[in-house]
Formats: sequence, structure tokens, C-alpha cells
Amino acid sequence: MHVFCKVVVCATLLVCSAVGSNAQTEAVGGQPPHDVKQSANDLDGQVAYQRSFEAVLWAMPASAIYRMRVGFLQLPGMADNVILSYSGPLRSIQEAITPNQTTPYICATSDLRKGPVVLEVPAKTDKAVLYGQVVDAWQVTIAGVGPVGEDKGRGGKYLFLPPGYKDSVPDEYFVVRSSSYRILFAFRSVQLGGATAADAYAYSKTLKMYPLSEAANPKPTGFVDALSLPVYTLPFYDIRALQDIYDIITVEPVQPRDKVMMGMLATIGIEPGKPFNPPEKYKTAMEKGIADAYFYMQKMDTELFASHLYWPDRHWSFVMVPDEHHGFEYVTDDAVQIDKRAACWFFFTMYPKVLDEHAGTVYLAPIADSTGQPVEAGKTYKVRVPKDVPARQFWSLTVYERATWAFINNPLDRAGLGSFNMDQMQKNADGSVDVYFGPKAPGGLGSNWIPTLGKEPYVWLRLYGPEEAFWNKSFKMPDVELVK
Repeated sequence: MHVFCKVVVCATLLVCSAVGSNAQTEAVGGQPPHDVKQSANDLDGQVAYQRSFEAVLWAMPASAIYRMRVGFLQLPGMADNVILSYSGPLRSIQEAITPNQTTPYICATSDLRKGPVVLEVPAKTDKAVLYGQVVDAWQVTIAGVGPVGEDKGRGGKYLFLPPGYKDSVPDEYFVVRSSSYRILFAFRSVQLGGATAADAYAYSKTLKMYPLSEAANPKPTGFVDALSLPVYTLPFYDIRALQDIYDIITVEPVQPRDKVMMGMLATIGIEPGKPFNPPEKYKTAMEKGIADAYFYMQKMDTELFASHLYWPDRHWSFVMVPDEHHGFEYVTDDAVQIDKRAACWFFFTMYPKVLDEHAGTVYLAPIADSTGQPVEAGKTYKVRVPKDVPARQFWSLTVYERATWAFINNPLDRAGLGSFNMDQMQKNADGSVDVYFGPKAPGGLGSNWIPTLGKEPYVWLRLYGPEEAFWNKSFKMPDVELVK
């Protein structure tokens, strides 16, 4: 062999030997960089924190409606298929996520594990009409009632069937197949024309609810009026949040979209067929994850409101932000958008199934006052509501505590004012009305004031039956003004 060739071959062998040696001792990937150490001393505690955080976000719509169910059933006389019919608007002692204080609520729960249930809805009258929906255990609307529901205001019998129900069904029903066993409805009895609140209450008591097995001779429907009693329906943000999730998943069928999360829940002791008893040494980490999920949702909602201003030159946010299908499930072809869904359901309950282009009810919230500064605790503000608000039915302004999204319990028992209160409020010369909210009533204007008791206020303007002037934006709502 030529000397030059021998040299080249020897050099090549040396290089290959060196490369081969390095490849055998240093893997390409497979471990963190050599200067990176384990960041958490207790990896099991880290998992407990992270899984708890994600579980709260994932379960938000289900947890909120489950807590409502529990709160209702704790009231004296309440049970599944018994109707909670308030004889007047809610009081500030009643704790719920962003309810109104204008129209009386009618609510009920049912458990379809006991069999199908019938709900008889009355037809619209000249005095009152029902609006509202029935939701499953994930707050997905499975039926609407009244003019926007399946009965179109003519009334009728709704039949709710449990998952997998295969028996024959009589013809005279609006048949609703539920994807969950536990369902809940919340309706509003809206007075019409010159009708009174008493008329609306009497109308609500013409509802009927009973098991299908009793359809031939149903027992009289039970009604409870708990207007004088507090009700506690707010979600928990401590270890009880995980207990609620356990109580939900041990009853309801698992949806395909949730299988990955079910596996994650099992790692923190939330598993059907096994008691939920988290190790004491990890409860602190779990509660930190739960609390951080709460603060994360607060942050997401601040960003959500700021990104959906209704008028470019005003500070009012259009707070109902649907998914790409104009609903509120946030399930796409490729993903379950858990963060967006959590932010959506954190401050709101009972969304419509689909948000139509011209919704029957709209909700607006100020993200700032007229100078662009956030609305703060301990300060007094004024909202000037013009004379001709484009709402066919009514408008209302409701103040909640930002921390809880619930009414601020106060001695006046007042959380909102609206068009139904116009005869009690002082009006301006042009027919507009100034509504104040803050810790103290402005001098001589107590009838126009909503107390905040120093809490950070969250304000909703509701328009029931918004008219074209709202949708084409020729009507603009004045900004909130700082008084002092």
C-alpha cells in the first residue's frame, strides 16, 4: 500500500475510534443538562400542587353547578324534584355567582339515576313568561324554556332521560337526553305589562315536576320559598374543592374528552370507587395549588374583560365571550381549551347554549372609570343611565364583590337598581337617572345608591331584550365616573 494511503487509513481509524468512544459515554439527550439539579425537594408534593391546580381549572363549570345543587338541597324542605320558587327578587344574604336582583328565580335539581323526570312548563300568559334553561352536570344547556325554548312560549311537557336510556318514550313530550345523571334548572319569571311581582310568583307555581313513573297520577309538586333564608352556593377554594370534584366524578359518566384528566386525578386520590382521603403531608401543597388556581382565574378574567370592549371609546366590556362554535363548552376539533373554559365559568353561571348574533340578554361590565383608572374599593362612583335605554323588557345595574362574584351583603339588602325601581329613584331633568355605588350614600341620594361596604365592586349592566340601537352601537353607555 502506498505510504500516503496508509497514513490516511490510520488517521481515519483514529477518528472513528474517538467518535465511537464519545458516542458510547455521552448519550445525545436523555437527561437534563449536567448543571441542572432537581428543583423541588419533594416531587410528590410538587405533583400534588400541580394536579390540584389543574383539577380546579378543569372542573370549574361542573364545580360551580354542583355547589349550587348542594346549596339548594341544604334549604329546609328542598329535595330533588322539589321547586325552589322565590316570591321576590333575591336578597343580598343569598350567595350565588352573579345573579340578578330584579326578577324572581325558580330553581330545581333532579337525579336521573332514579329514572326519567317530567317537567311541565306553563304557556306564556298576559302577566308572565318563563325564561331560562336546564343544564347537565357540566353546565351544558340541554333544554331551554319559554319563547326561546323548545316550547316557544306555548308550554308543554319536557322529559329528561338519563345517560344510556333505551326504553320507549311516549309521543307527547319534548324529549331531552342528558349526558349526566344530575341536572339543574334556573328560570326567571318575568312579569309582563302591568303585572306585579306577585303575579309572576303565582305563575311560577304552575310548574310541575315529577318522575315519569308517576306520570299517570303524579303527586302535587312541592314548592319552597326560601326568600328569608341565606343560601350558600359559591365554590370553595380549599381542600373542599377537590372533595366536590370527587363527588362529581364518582356519579357522572366519564366523557372521552376527560380521560386524560381522570388519570391525573387518580394520582391525588380522586378516583371512582375509592374514598377520597389525601395524605395529610400533601394537603398543604394541594391547597396552595387550589388557591393559586383561583388567583390565576382572576388574572385571566381581568385580561378577558380588557380585550372585549364593546365601544372603542368607552370602558364597558361585553363579558359573554363564546367559543368558536358560539357556545361555552370550549371543545374544538383539536383541544379542550381548559383555561378559556375556566375563565368563562369562573364568574358566570347558566350561559345559553348558543350566543346568537342578537342575544336576548346582554351583560356589560366597566373595566375602568371615565379616566381609565380601575374601579377601586372604598371609593364612590356614579353611572348615568340615559332615559331611553334600548331594552324592550328592562335594564338593571347590579354590583357584586369582585373577590366572590356574589352580592355584597348589606343592611339595605340592595345589590342592584334598574328600570323597575324608577318610581323610587330621583331622576334628572332629562329623564336620565344617576346610580351611585360606594361605601356611603351621596347626600340626599340614598334611593339611587348601592352599598359596597368597602369591597372591591364588580358592576354589571344587564339589558333584557336589547334593541337595534344597542346592536348598531348608535346607543352608547356613558362611562362610570369617580365621585370621590
